[in-house]
Amino acid sequence: MSLALGDKILSSDNEPSKFGLDEDAQTESFRKRKLIDKIALHTVVKHSPTSKDLLLPSILNQINCSFEVAQLLTKNAPLLRTREKRSLSVGERVFESAATLWDYFFDVVWHLMTTWCYPLLFRGFIIGLVGHRVIAEVILRVLEWRLHADSLALKDVLATAQQVDIRLQQFCYWPIQYLLLRKRKDEWESITERHPEYIRFYNSLWLVANDVIIGIAIGSYIIDNAEWVAFQINIILTEWTIDGLRDMMEWLTDAPAGFKLNNELAVFLGVLFVWVIDCWKGCSLRARI
Repeated sequence: MSLALGDKILSSDNEPSKFGLDEDAQTESFRKRKLIDKIALHTVVKHSPTSKDLLLPSILNQINCSFEVAQLLTKNAPLLRTREKRSLSVGERVFESAATLWDYFFDVVWHLMTTWCYPLLFRGFIIGLVGHRVIAEVILRVLEWRLHADSLALKDVLATAQQVDIRLQQFCYWPIQYLLLRKRKDEWESITERHPEYIRFYNSLWLVANDVIIGIAIGSYIIDNAEWVAFQINIILTEWTIDGLRDMMEWLTDAPAGFKLNNELAVFLGVLFVWVIDCWKGCSLRARI
């Protein structure tokens, strides 16, 4: 009885351990199942191959074959002999001789241009530039000449002389500006020391070109409409310098604006100025003829 009871008691004591093992197995299986699910999420999904994927093996084979053929040709290239040149026909010989003659003529002309013509033209240009500079310096000296230290120069009296002086100074300074701009190519782009010279050089060129263009345009207009322009200038000069002055002198000889003047002096001055106006009229008539 005791043995039987003891066995029963032992079996009842081992039952909790069996339950603990079952729980651990369930936990482990649950963990493995969860891990399998995570691995399934990271697996690569296979798609159906496209036409490019199907052609990829053949493309790789063609690339490999091309590489092998290139290596083979490179290896056997020294063994190949040059093809014997066939004899030229009569037409081909004539064409080849004409082409050769033309090349020879071109080489001779180019040699003459570079050896003789270009140096002569360059030296002629330099001589002409120096001659123009000398003439410009002489004219500038004449325009700046003063009779006394306090007297006015010719450029200070005449607007035309002033314009000639400015243009000659620009002409004399252009070679120096050009040399400075040539040195600008050897410097860094960030250096702005030559930029004012660049702006000044092309600004002066534009001013001169502008004066030439406007002068040519006005000259062409005057030449094409010479009669009408001369008629209008004649009317303006007659009205302002002859008839207008004569009417003013006649108005001043009387009582202008109610002022009483010395009649004898007014008549004398009026006759004197009218005589000057008549002389001017005669000179203008002669110039028109």
